[in-house]
Amino acid sequence: MTRTRYSLAGASRIKLTTEEMNEIPAYLTPSEIKRYGFLVESEPSKPIRCQFCNKELLYLGMRSLLTKTILKWKKEPERCNCKESVKYWKEVDQAKEKAELDMQEQKEQAKLMASATRLFDQSKMGKRFRSRTFESFEVNSYNSKAFESVKRYSDGFGKFADQGLGFMLSGPYGTGKTHLAAALAIDLISKGIPVVFGTLLSLLGKIKRTYVEDRGQDHELDILETYSTVDLLIIDDLGKERASDWVLEKLFSIVNTRYENNLPIVVTTNFNLETLIDKLAVNKNSDIAESIVSRLHEMCKGIYLNAPDYRKVK
Repeated sequence: MTRTRYSLAGASRIKLTTEEMNEIPAYLTPSEIKRYGFLVESEPSKPIRCQFCNKELLYLGMRSLLTKTILKWKKEPERCNCKESVKYWKEVDQAKEKAELDMQEQKEQAKLMASATRLFDQSKMGKRFRSRTFESFEVNSYNSKAFESVKRYSDGFGKFADQGLGFMLSGPYGTGKTHLAAALAIDLISKGIPVVFGTLLSLLGKIKRTYVEDRGQDHELDILETYSTVDLLIIDDLGKERASDWVLEKLFSIVNTRYENNLPIVVTTNFNLETLIDKLAVNKNSDIAESIVSRLHEMCKGIYLNAPDYRKVK
């Protein structure tokens, strides 16, 4: 399209220096465009009147930074500076800003939900446990202290994680230890914090399947890397399954890496520390088991949950 000078009569032929160009506003009125002799490709829309004071409101042209050219006209006319108009536009801008913030919040919420869904899939948590929230936990005189301790840990996870501090939740069968551990995982995942949850058998079983599927050592190392570096690792029912040399080797590797990197672990178990060592020991060789339990003891505060077996009560 051939550019022409602004069509109104009297357009100036002023030649401007670079410094003068830099001093010209980014948006110009039609009269300013004429005065400076800028080139335009189209006429602006007709002026409108302020709805409050009837002042004429012009459409402004956006100039090029390098040449005396008007690139385009603004879609909206300039705003009037009368008192009523200023008040009106302030309210409009506030409403627009609120709508944009609401939209951004909705996008962030959707992103968080998508992230939570992905984190749930990565957490290894079975579907049975995904309904075991803090809200669905039946608090009573037997378990209230343990419940409050775990809830407090979840609420202050950032502070505890910075210290590399987890907890070991111990007690008899059927007292709600797994429920509380699952509730902790669900609460943190809903906040966008990555958690891996599972029994030792289920967690290490994923590694064993890489051998069957012939997926190679690299895939095994990827899984170990996840367990060793995830924000929180929860091992449920530790000591329930009899360990093997291979299991102890992998467990020690995971626990020791997290220990060295100050990353928290949460453990649930039916046993005290001495019994746990005995349960993890292989062929009465308790050296590695003792090393594992010693590190867990240093990394985890103890929470004891003593309550009737809810499975039998029901």
